Amino acid sequence: MSDNILKEIDPRNQRAVRIAKMEKLRAEGIDPYPPRPGEGRVSIASVRRDWDKLKQQVDNEHKIVKSGGIVRLAGRITAIRTHGKSVFFTIADGTGTFQLYIRKNSVEENMPDDPAAFERVKELDIGDFITSEGELFTTRTGEATQLVHKWAIICKTLLPLPEKYHGLTDPDLRLRQRYLDLMANPDVKSNFLKRALIIRTIREYLQNEGYVELETPVLTPLYGGATARPFKTHHNTLNIDLYMRIATELYLKRLIVGGFERVFEMGKVFRNEGVDRDHNPEFTLLELYEAYADYNRMMELAEGIVIASARAVGRFVEEETESPHIVDSGDKGILLDFEGDRISIIPPFRRIAFIDAIKDASGIDITTSDRADLISFFEREDIEYDTEAPYWPLVDKLFSETVEPKLIEPTFVVDYPVALSPLAKRKPDNPDLTERFELFILEREIANAFTELNDPIDQRKRMENQIEQRKRGDKGAPDIIDEDFLTALEHGMPPTGGMGIGIGRLVTILCGVHALKDVIPFPLLKPLESGK
Repeated sequence: MSDNILKEIDPRNQRAVRIAKMEKLRAEGIDPYPPRPGEGRVSIASVRRDWDKLKQQVDNEHKIVKSGGIVRLAGRITAIRTHGKSVFFTIADGTGTFQLYIRKNSVEENMPDDPAAFERVKELDIGDFITSEGELFTTRTGEATQLVHKWAIICKTLLPLPEKYHGLTDPDLRLRQRYLDLMANPDVKSNFLKRALIIRTIREYLQNEGYVELETPVLTPLYGGATARPFKTHHNTLNIDLYMRIATELYLKRLIVGGFERVFEMGKVFRNEGVDRDHNPEFTLLELYEAYADYNRMMELAEGIVIASARAVGRFVEEETESPHIVDSGDKGILLDFEGDRISIIPPFRRIAFIDAIKDASGIDITTSDRADLISFFEREDIEYDTEAPYWPLVDKLFSETVEPKLIEPTFVVDYPVALSPLAKRKPDNPDLTERFELFILEREIANAFTELNDPIDQRKRMENQIEQRKRGDKGAPDIIDEDFLTALEHGMPPTGGMGIGIGRLVTILCGVHALKDVIPFPLLKPLESGK
């Protein structure tokens, strides 16, 4: 039964047909799921790399490589074309695609102990995994092809793949069945490869800067280091409540106290909050801390990390001959096209003060305004806001609504108010402000960094203020002071610069995709209702 006929059958009936084929294989003594594909398998990419050299040994009459070598391939069938006593397959592995040519007399000659081997070829379905052994040749159209001597099935699939030309287009299904999305949409796999490349590039960059990567707890008795609502769990043996970490900051700072001078961690953090373009409840966060440094040094590192990552993606795009949405233009910087905007990533990045940015965008001077002024502005501009939120969370809302949409080119927003920066050091010339910056690119916050607060008395006061903020309605503020962290600070932490970078957001920009979920293999989704 051909796969063309199967396409006309309801998918559940296709499953029944394929199960029948699987059972037939078992009845013939063939394992449809053998434990290994056999020895000597080579990747399709390696065969293609060697193809120019192999073609020099082609026989003019039959166009068969005369090296005497047999190539063993393995992959998933993505196309089938039957022509009487021969069948053409296209198979794909993780490195590329290759055409197979299975001829009846060739299989019968090389598989004499299995007289049904060629007839069984006709029962293969798109999606099945096979191995093949044979010589290479070039077709009349110049396509590299394997003349198959022997073949074997290594995985019988029971469900059909997405239809080739229409692909998988339903956005919800693409996320729920990402494995099908990867098969149907090559750009998705490319983005995940870029994500892995960016993470590797950042690690190498920091290691070259003398940083040590260490791990801190995921389950913690207290939560801190950020303003966010945590996930809560319970440890049965110890009979204590624990929280999934919302940041790694407070533990990494303990390592600075203990004598490490340059440390970082890149791992998952968890925040029990909403899901939107730029947020997912679990996400990959880079945090790094450097003793004897300040937020100016962190700006240098931020520029270096972004530029190194962009260059790595640019090289990847060039090598893969993709549509060049990112191009390294040397002295002109790295040119990036994103949803209609073209920006240049080149140091030094622009800098603007937090207070000035809000005043320029909204006309409000937050050094003299009050809560009523902000509410009046929100209502006049028809901006939704939390009616119970205190003043400073409303200031943060004002910034996100009026300033962020204008931050297209890479921009450091610097010198945040103390009330919005409980872990940052005050500016010596203005104690109401802190040495803090956030890096924005294409409206997205990419990095958040401080000259870290190392005065334990000041730190305690700010933590006490956070407790008061929670009592006034800020649900993201902690409800208890981390006394162990304060004890560590009292043992002395040298002047320190620290920074956090949201890996997913950086990846979305450098991949040219809209939402965080597009660069997370399996984003959190609401379960489907029963029966759907």
